[in-house]
Amino acid sequence: MKQQTGKTDTACALYESRACAILNQRSCADCPVHQSEGGCAEETAEFVERFEQLLPEDGIAYLFESKTCVLCKTEPKGARSGYAILDFGHKEPKELAQRKLMQKQSVGFMVPLQFACCRKCRARLLLCEYLPLLGPIVPLALISPVLANPHWLQSLRAVAGWLPFVLVAVLAGVGYAAGRILQNVLGKRFEQKMYFDLMGHPASKAMKKRGWFPLFGEKRIVPVFTKKRIRYGLGAASTKSLSNAPRDRADEEAKNPDFIEDFSENEAISD
Repeated sequence: MKQQTGKTDTACALYESRACAILNQRSCADCPVHQSEGGCAEETAEFVERFEQLLPEDGIAYLFESKTCVLCKTEPKGARSGYAILDFGHKEPKELAQRKLMQKQSVGFMVPLQFACCRKCRARLLLCEYLPLLGPIVPLALISPVLANPHWLQSLRAVAGWLPFVLVAVLAGVGYAAGRILQNVLGKRFEQKMYFDLMGHPASKAMKKRGWFPLFGEKRIVPVFTKKRIRYGLGAASTKSLSNAPRDRADEEAKNPDFIEDFSENEAISD
């Protein structure tokens, strides 16, 4: 890692280590080893090792390194035009776990899953997300000329003073319900062509088996769409940056053979 001055701290205990590559900081000055008083290289390395042990066997870098959309199910897959990002959390490490705002459980590690996404998949997800909000616009647009006409508005008020307000509320409710129905219909159709529910993606399922959970609920999760991916921090290191530090999961899991099994059992119980 490089410091903000452009120099590399070669005296750091994690210099050119796998832990350094996985931490994937912008500079040495951003690294937790340098930000803490007296340094904590050994403790940081242990946390990083636990983080890597919790990741799926295939890692998560392939999701953002793919040149084609990883959400497409059918061939040919669309070209990558951006990324759909979902944030996942884990209760480990318990020493650092805290309960965040709007979270049902404490969160230790956090990592973004960055799915390479094509324009079509992005458009499908956004369309279905906003359909319930767009639904009321159509009926309200149709009735607006009536309400804008003083003669018609006076006629409605002659029947009951509250009638115009009730009429608007009813039409908005009908439009919202219609949007919800259309959202479900299109969602089922899109699911045949793509992973419309990102929690159904193999990568998300693999994360859940390791004890990870989405930070913002599990139903109708809408990802954050970006043109450029997150390049720094845990979970953002590329395969190339880790190539000089080959992973040996056998050695990691040998230190605690029940570690991964515990999460698999918990997942089976929750299902």
